[in-house]
Amino acid sequence: MIRNICNIGILALVLATIGCSTTSTGPTLAGKNTYVISRQEGAFPTGKKPLLQEALAEAMAFCENQGKEMELISTHENQGPYILHNYPKATVTFKAVDKVELKK
Repeated sequence: MIRNICNIGILALVLATIGCSTTSTGPTLAGKNTYVISRQEGAFPTGKKPLLQEALAEAMAFCENQGKEMELISTHENQGPYILHNYPKATVTFKAVDKVELKK
């Protein structure tokens, strides 16, 4: 009986932690060399996480891994109040373009 209660408590703690985490979606192909990345806070948002900066860094890393540069198309951040599933969210739309060699 005590073991079952402990297992239920551990399961509840794990589920609560999962609901609080920041999630990332993407990069998702949205056109020719065009991608979208979104970052969203979890169930108990503070509105203080640097979601836009994290999404931009993820987009830049994605392009670098392909040997390309990021060309920013647009950004969007949800405005508060952060209630009723209006969680803090940042979305970045970008292109992965060929690197241009600098002429001397």
